[in-house]
Amino acid sequence: MSPLHFFSTGKGAGKRQSHVPPIAAAKFPVQATGAQVPSYPFQPLPPPNGPAPYRFDLSQLLSANDIQQITDTGVMVIHTVGDTGDYRGQQQDFVAEMMTQDAQGLPNNQKPAFYYHLGDVIYFAGDIDKYADNFYETYKNYPGFIVSIPGNHDCQPDDPTDGPVDPTKFPLDGWIQNFMSKTPSQAGSLKTGAVRTQLDLPNVYWTFTTPFATIIGLFSNVGETEGEIHQDQIDWFKGELTAADPNKALIVAVHHPPFSGDTEHSGSSAVEQVLSESFQAVKRYPNLVLSGHVHNYQRFTQVVQGPKGKLQLPFVVAGAGGYTNLGTLHTVNGAAPPRPLPLSGGLTLEQYDQTNFGFLRLEISKTQIAGTYFSAPYVAGGTPAAKTADTFSINLATNTVTNGSSSGTAKGPTRKKAAVKSSK
Repeated sequence: MSPLHFFSTGKGAGKRQSHVPPIAAAKFPVQATGAQVPSYPFQPLPPPNGPAPYRFDLSQLLSANDIQQITDTGVMVIHTVGDTGDYRGQQQDFVAEMMTQDAQGLPNNQKPAFYYHLGDVIYFAGDIDKYADNFYETYKNYPGFIVSIPGNHDCQPDDPTDGPVDPTKFPLDGWIQNFMSKTPSQAGSLKTGAVRTQLDLPNVYWTFTTPFATIIGLFSNVGETEGEIHQDQIDWFKGELTAADPNKALIVAVHHPPFSGDTEHSGSSAVEQVLSESFQAVKRYPNLVLSGHVHNYQRFTQVVQGPKGKLQLPFVVAGAGGYTNLGTLHTVNGAAPPRPLPLSGGLTLEQYDQTNFGFLRLEISKTQIAGTYFSAPYVAGGTPAAKTADTFSINLATNTVTNGSSSGTAKGPTRKKAAVKSSK
């Protein structure tokens, strides 16, 4: 006897639907389909701080002695995560404290050179007046400098359904004031006791040059589901891919992930198309692609045909930096996806963490990128030691990825109390 059709499809007569049927591994979605909700028009980009090609060198942040120490050590350590400044809760403080503990616990010659923020610094519309409590106070004790690309919420217009619209607000004004300042020695907040100053990054999309890596940061604009990158930025991107030092690691950062198996945002096919077509056009592939936007951790490997044969390109989603609600993945046959999960198009979901908040530490040398993702379940008023949820290494010569173990703890002592904001 044949099973009832609606048991397997969830669909009945007259467009009625009873449930979402289980997804088989072969049908695990990693890119969005259908309408984008909510929908905002493409937001115009602000004028850059000077002419192209919009490059910023680490020596503009660190002293010559610090740069020399990184070079002498042979490894540059960085932190990265996105989606932090959600004023509704203190999960952002929780992650900031874990990162601070990790930074303080590392040996003196292996301290993080900087924290690269993957966008959505401030929710929900990048408001200037929320930077004091939800950026400067949050990272008051974090010892490193923080650089950033903007996310969709950093440039989102005021939503009239949320209340009165501020007629003086313009897209990206908070991010511009704090990350594209004309006076980088100016304190970012007088309201809090933080001494962190503003930064003078060259543009909303920009290239970060460092002793061991070139990081090209793209801006994927305001869409909630799909990113949007116009031709002028694409042309600049191709030029920066071509110009990147072939003897250093090459990392691309973009807020909207090309691939994601979550149930809310999913991956952006538009961003994936821009990246893949640009890589193919200039015959230069990065060693790693970093994204935020989705509020969990996911790591994919895609096997692609490079100019000298097949290579493994890792895509990492690190968006569990403090947005209050974590994102869950689609189930496979009614259960959490297995790891690894082979998908179509040479793509594999290698690892994920959808239940904890966390951050990614990268250790970059002349030969490899070693990644460790640390996470912990949120505890109000406390910060347990972060556990290792994923480790991997990328061979820069062969562009191949090796999966590591999933045990261990972040550096630094456990603290009983997390930092508390000055106000809410």
